[in-house]
Amino acid sequence: MKLTNLQIENLYQFTLKHYVEYYDVQTELVDHLANDIEDIWKEHPKLSFEEARDKSFKKFGIFGFMDVIEQKQSQMTKKYFKIILKFVKEWFKLPKIILTILIFVGFYQLQKVPFAYHIYASIFGLVMVLELITIFINTRKLKKKTKKTGKKWMFENIISINGIGNSALLLFYMYDFLFPDNTKDFLLMGDFRKVFSAFLITVLIIFGYVTLIVIPKKAEVLLQKIYPEYKFV
Repeated sequence: MKLTNLQIENLYQFTLKHYVEYYDVQTELVDHLANDIEDIWKEHPKLSFEEARDKSFKKFGIFGFMDVIEQKQSQMTKKYFKIILKFVKEWFKLPKIILTILIFVGFYQLQKVPFAYHIYASIFGLVMVLELITIFINTRKLKKKTKKTGKKWMFENIISINGIGNSALLLFYMYDFLFPDNTKDFLLMGDFRKVFSAFLITVLIIFGYVTLIVIPKKAEVLLQKIYPEYKFV
């Protein structure tokens, strides 16, 4: 026995009721539930749709769909950072590596200036503020889009909000643990520390450029690669 379109729609509502808000995760779960329900019917043909559905759902354990959501979240977050790494690596290959070297040398030389510490700190602060502003703007955009389409996509949420938030947190810890916290210590850094600091600020700028400009521009293409049906939304 095959499920009807009405029963499939019921499964979508069922997943939503059990706190699965992302359409792509809902679709995976609906596909799994539908196949399992049909297998259950083969063994127990007298069971109603609701009884077979609930029997299938019990197989997910006491936490329901939460483990599936967490696994998917982890998978998509890893994918996001792999994409970031891919674009960052481009800045260490020709021809972009020339600009990377110029930025690095510029910041290395800048460390000789008495107020260099404040410039470094300001750049860290600026990138973090821009990322927080971007999160705020993207959150509002996604809310409007979800209201219009009725669908939320996990990877879109990661690209637009969660991933940028994780990036901002990473930058904060980088600054807090790896940089001196005052001008005097900054100016007294040894040669290795100076090279490392110049490299770190260079990577930070590239990282910020990739997360705030490159990925948002390519978001539609990236999303359509992961979700072929996204182009029809």
